[in-house]
Amino acid sequence: MCFNKLKAWLIYGMVGGTIAMVGAPIEIVTVNDNFASIASAVGGDLVNVQSLVHGSRNMHNIQPKPSMVVKVRSADLLIRLGMSQDAWVDGLIQVARNPRLFYNASGYLDASQRIKKLEVPTEDIDGSQGDIHKEGNPHYWLNPLNGIIIANHIRDQLITIDPTHQATYKKNAQAFKATITKKMVGWTQKMASVQSSNFLSYHKVWAYFFDAFRLNDAGTLELFPGVPPTIKHIDQLKTTMKRSAQSTIILTASFYPRKVGESFANDTDATFLHLSTDVGAPGIETYAGLFDYLIEEITR
Repeated sequence: MCFNKLKAWLIYGMVGGTIAMVGAPIEIVTVNDNFASIASAVGGDLVNVQSLVHGSRNMHNIQPKPSMVVKVRSADLLIRLGMSQDAWVDGLIQVARNPRLFYNASGYLDASQRIKKLEVPTEDIDGSQGDIHKEGNPHYWLNPLNGIIIANHIRDQLITIDPTHQATYKKNAQAFKATITKKMVGWTQKMASVQSSNFLSYHKVWAYFFDAFRLNDAGTLELFPGVPPTIKHIDQLKTTMKRSAQSTIILTASFYPRKVGESFANDTDATFLHLSTDVGAPGIETYAGLFDYLIEEITR
């Protein structure tokens, strides 16, 4: 839905929306449930968190809705994906006219800002190379250690908004870090069983996950990002995988088609996995739970 239509749905109140009452929870709106889970862990009982997008979704294909504007209008803090991958959020901020969420305001948080980006192009790019992300691969939440960075960023922003409770935010962020750090030991031990495998993916979704667990990224079924697989490219990959002495695991995010990966797996005796990549998908309720699920599925 275009933003002109969104405006027709809504009657504006005062510029900037309602002002939170003293003692009321801080209203946080996140672009998806990954950030909502982390924000809830850091904010605890002092925050109320809502997501704009639920479950595993392709963030390129989100259509803004009037209900999203309502959430953004009343938010004290907005947490977005960034890296030019959720440009539709800019429109929501504009339509909601909430000055707390304007760029560089206290309620604006781009969760990608402190992340070490992977696959940042070093040469000129053009349309012939597919959907190349000029700011790097945007799937950075799939490294659990980046979750700690995001949690600390949220902590700092909450302290700016609500300095009275800074001790609580610091304690909660530290507890989140301790949980992820401890679980990372077990996750890494489990993933050791597949570190010698060749990992193929449909789209470049898994770069940060591969980096976190030192996995062998053997390529993608897509010829270029966003460009459907070609017969020639698939045949070349099959030849390469058949020549390898290592097993092959094909990872496809749940919002991409199964058919190509399943066919490839059948022809090469590979393992095919069609997995959710986000909190909010069935059975995945927390950020740590996302990695419990992924690692259990990959190593079973």
